[in-house]
Amino acid sequence: MPQADWYQDPSTPAQWRYWDGEAWTSHVAPAHAAAPPPAVAPAKVGASPSDPVHWLVPTGRSGESITAGYLGFFCLFLAIFGIAPWAGFFILPIVGLTLWLAIRALRKASTGGHGRGRAVFGIVGASIAGLSALFSLTLTVMLFAG
Repeated sequence: MPQADWYQDPSTPAQWRYWDGEAWTSHVAPAHAAAPPPAVAPAKVGASPSDPVHWLVPTGRSGESITAGYLGFFCLFLAIFGIAPWAGFFILPIVGLTLWLAIRALRKASTGGHGRGRAVFGIVGASIAGLSALFSLTLTVMLFAG
């Protein structure tokens, strides 16, 4: 894809049209003039933390951080069932996966990416579910050991 700049309009050769790096914009200028200065590219939806969409939709985040965040929610749900005997055997693999993805997301975010909050939430949710699973395993051992 060409970089954002003014180019000859593909539909009207007598004018310039601004390409924002992804699509043609509505900014045009006459072609007989020198290339106009760059137009202010419209802000992408959810690109800025001041935009509410930024907090609702996982725009600009790594796949690991998005997955870790959702698995964090799932881990909190699983923590409710962690009090049942044997539940820990089913919960611990999901906790491990969540922690692994969250740590990968934090490493990606440390190089300038987004998604630290979702990764931290994944760690918190996995930690709570992990404690619940350990309780379940302890309960299982106590029931069958004595």
